[in-house]
Amino acid sequence: MGEPPKLPLYTTKAHVFQIDPATKKSWLAKSKEAVNISFYFDTIKSSFKILSIDSGKAILNCTITHGMVFTRTSQKFGQWADAKAGTVYGLGFPNEVELTKFLEKFNEVKSTIGSGASPEGTLTKHSTVQIVTPPLTLRGEQQANGYYAGGSSGPGSIKSISSASTGSVEDGSTQSPGSHRSSSSSSESQLKYENDRLKKALAQSSANSKKWESEFQTLKNNNARLTAALQESAVNVEKWKEQLNNYKEENTRLRKKTSSTADIVGSTSSNTDPMEQRLHETEIKLKRKEEEINRLSQHSGDELRILRDKNTELVRRIQMLESERKHTEKAKNANENIKWTQANDVRHEMEVKIKELSSLQHKMNSLFKNS
Repeated sequence: MGEPPKLPLYTTKAHVFQIDPATKKSWLAKSKEAVNISFYFDTIKSSFKILSIDSGKAILNCTITHGMVFTRTSQKFGQWADAKAGTVYGLGFPNEVELTKFLEKFNEVKSTIGSGASPEGTLTKHSTVQIVTPPLTLRGEQQANGYYAGGSSGPGSIKSISSASTGSVEDGSTQSPGSHRSSSSSSESQLKYENDRLKKALAQSSANSKKWESEFQTLKNNNARLTAALQESAVNVEKWKEQLNNYKEENTRLRKKTSSTADIVGSTSSNTDPMEQRLHETEIKLKRKEEEINRLSQHSGDELRILRDKNTELVRRIQMLESERKHTEKAKNANENIKWTQANDVRHEMEVKIKELSSLQHKMNSLFKNS
């Protein structure tokens, strides 16, 4: 190799691969990360070279000939066959733009070789390009296949390009460089890549649409359930308010009735004092129950039913107290009737005695006059 100039004609960064010489169908990684790929003009041999040096070792040293064809196999991967070295090189670029620039420079160098023009013309006026890309973590064939993401290129494409570019790599047959077969294969690979990418995007969009539709339906169902629960709660609140008003009216009525009963009992004899005390206690209980109803006005229907049962029990006890009062009144009336009857009997006896005494006095007066 002749001594290259200090400045390359063009430089970019890419991952370097070389076809496996044993299988001719898989890639071997020549670099662990993206390295400088440069075009040089060898002034001694008057030839163009593609050169890449990693850790002081030349991992890519290829003399460009007019018959070489650089083929784009995906958006970020390209390859060409070196008949002199009997191998196929592949470059993985960080993006499609850098691959396009490299392809243009490759064709520009070929046209310069074909025309026999000096490289100091159009090539040397291009400034050096340094592109910094993050290193890939894949290795070997998996790393190379990463540049075929979404495309259909693979070991079959390697075989096609190597066969079309050089006869020493595959089976000894030769074809013209840049043939229609290579161009159609590249276009077909690009179309397949675009088609697969669109299919994946459509499938993802369809999946997302179904997911959003499911989430929307779930939210709609939740909204319907919450609306129904809210309406049911509003109806229950109205029912509880109505029941509370009914309890208040019933307690007011019972309080008035109890007050009237207490007034009637208060006018009776001292035997009714225990009943008055019980009525007073009942009134206190009624007040407590009313306060309890106020506290339980916001509770559930079960607690309201318990309160209703307690109120029923209280009404029953009041009825018992009224029954006892009536019985006491009947007993009192019976006692008064007995006393009235006895008084009438005594008065009648006294009248009879008075009559007898009056008759006796009259007789005595008659005797005193006769004497």
